[in-house]
Amino acid sequence: MPRKPRNPSDLRRKAPKREPYDRVLIVCEGEKTEPVYFEDLRNHYGLSTANIAVTPAHGSDPVSVVKHAKKLQKGESKQGEKFDKVYCVFDRDEHTNFDAASSQLNAGDIVSARSWPCFEFWLLLHFGYQRPPFHPAHGRTAAQLCQSSLKAKLPAYTKGMRGIFDKLLPSLDAGIQNAERAQRDAQATEEQNPSTEVHELVKYLRDLKN
Repeated sequence: MPRKPRNPSDLRRKAPKREPYDRVLIVCEGEKTEPVYFEDLRNHYGLSTANIAVTPAHGSDPVSVVKHAKKLQKGESKQGEKFDKVYCVFDRDEHTNFDAASSQLNAGDIVSARSWPCFEFWLLLHFGYQRPPFHPAHGRTAAQLCQSSLKAKLPAYTKGMRGIFDKLLPSLDAGIQNAERAQRDAQATEEQNPSTEVHELVKYLRDLKN
């Protein structure tokens, strides 16, 4: 007996359901590491993809991140679906337009989640507190040296590594405390290298459903 054809509507994937908490856009400088990290975080805490959108920017520099974030927010606003918060995740690294991008943030619903020198410093803080600065040396950038420090603690680490959030989850509270301590010291000394704001976004997402 021939099988009854399925209704085309049955083949369509159901759109994720909007939940009764903030709708958040996270625009990342990196195409792999940062998006994968926040996607894993979103999955771990059971946050809806209808509420938490994670996307790389169209460009690899801080100004491109901010421009793309504003473009997406404007497009959503026109459709009556404005994001409650927009986070721009980018690194100090060697970007010449880092300060220009930073000056466009923290206004309205656009919030920064920056790292000096790079996102990997946030991951490194899960292994303990540290504040010695990273400076270019031996043909390597400060960010590359920070990444090497992380690999010394986590040899399996690679850019865009899946599961990094879950792997470091047992040390998340310690990472947050170390990041807060580094941030306080950075403000007191007026030396941001190294420090990060990523923990602020992590805490916000972690507590979003509470």
